[in-house]
Amino acid sequence: MEIDSVFAVIGESGRQQVKLVAVLCLLKVYTPFLVLQYTFVGRESSFTCAHGGRALTDACFEGRVATCSNLTFAEPTMVAEWGLVCDENWKSKATMSVLMLGFLCGALILGRLADRIGRKSNLVMTLTGMIFFNLVSAVTAEFPVYMLARFLVGFFVSGNILSIVVLMSELVGASWRGLYTMLAMGSFPVGILALSYTASRVQEWRLLTALVSLLGLPFLLCHWYLVESPRWYLSQARAPEAEAVLHYIARGNGRTAKLDLVLRPAPPVSPLGRDAVAMLVSRRRLLPTTLILFYVWFVNGASYYGLTLAAGSIGTTIYTGTALSGLVELPAIVLTYLGIEHLGRRSSLVGFMVVSGLGCLAIQLLHGGGLATRAVATALALLGKMCIAASFKISYLLSGEVFATSIRNSAMGLVSGMARVGAILAPFIVMAGESMAGVQFLVFGVLGVSGGVAALWLPETRGLPLPETVADMVRDRSKKIDKLLTV
Repeated sequence: MEIDSVFAVIGESGRQQVKLVAVLCLLKVYTPFLVLQYTFVGRESSFTCAHGGRALTDACFEGRVATCSNLTFAEPTMVAEWGLVCDENWKSKATMSVLMLGFLCGALILGRLADRIGRKSNLVMTLTGMIFFNLVSAVTAEFPVYMLARFLVGFFVSGNILSIVVLMSELVGASWRGLYTMLAMGSFPVGILALSYTASRVQEWRLLTALVSLLGLPFLLCHWYLVESPRWYLSQARAPEAEAVLHYIARGNGRTAKLDLVLRPAPPVSPLGRDAVAMLVSRRRLLPTTLILFYVWFVNGASYYGLTLAAGSIGTTIYTGTALSGLVELPAIVLTYLGIEHLGRRSSLVGFMVVSGLGCLAIQLLHGGGLATRAVATALALLGKMCIAASFKISYLLSGEVFATSIRNSAMGLVSGMARVGAILAPFIVMAGESMAGVQFLVFGVLGVSGGVAALWLPETRGLPLPETVADMVRDRSKKIDKLLTV
């Protein structure tokens, strides 16, 4: 039997899958606590620089911290701890950049590791690394150690996110993958809201950082609750273990009748060797799709984080502003789900990217004509953020359905790495707006529209069986799941 046919028998989304997916969503809610921690621990704070009987507020003599014989801050932040103001201000921003660099390295390395050791094993390992190194950043007194710890947090968070999304998509049937992937993506803004509330109550930076690590400890219990992906077992020629997981899901779904779930053996290894992620660029038929996905992910990464930075002042406080930034993503979940179920993955991706780009271009055009007000610009920026958030979610879903099980985590790591490249460049794009008003929105607009147009050439994957091997990726998979049933 095909594994997709098995899910049609045991339940594509029964009670057992709901419980497993709920745990994975909780893990995704925890992710923003580590990714966006800098927003609060490195927040701007009023300070006083005193020297020789003179004092300056929020400025240093000659613009250098070294000229301050006494430097005092109004709030207990990481910036205050190491005096990261004036000529040392860049070091504070570098902590976020080094986190994103860790994301990039983690996506490239841990994606491949999950294809070797399994989704669940990689998830638990990365979760442990996230918690441990975040705790290191809470207790270290040395700034270089803090920077290294933030890099390693980003490294492990990247692998953790990929394992959550891939494992979730491989535990349910084809008709439910869209909804559950949207739930996973929607868990992130819920985490942003929860982090904003927590940070507003615990404002001392070391205490907040340590609390974030402690909040993650109960999640380590998922090692004893979650199951490994049956698709991964099958890709490793471990059919008995895949069948055992499917029987476990069937029992949890109330399918107590005797089931004959004998899976089709894994295809033999070809003379050329096992599937490898390098085939995505070495196979002529796969190269165009791979390059388009690279660009789509790059655009999403640059625009999502860039628009977050550009709209960062919409709240009355940093806590309110960050919460609103997360809140605006929630409507995107509903729109995304409606789009992928009624229009398909490709059309929805194209539509959201183009609308986001047009919204950003409208800001620049209105500004150039002198007609833009702050309210209109903010509304358009939030529209762009909402649509690019929806586009980002669809990118995860569509990519997971395009790539074969044998290389899925590795391939997802590769395209996710392109998003991190975009995220690293995003602050520089926003900074360009300081010298040329509105140019950042012009860049994000061009990126969004061009990315949407490029996505027109991606394959549609709604309702199709997941490819198990690279050979399946180039084979005609136009038959729907209900036509594949053999029982």
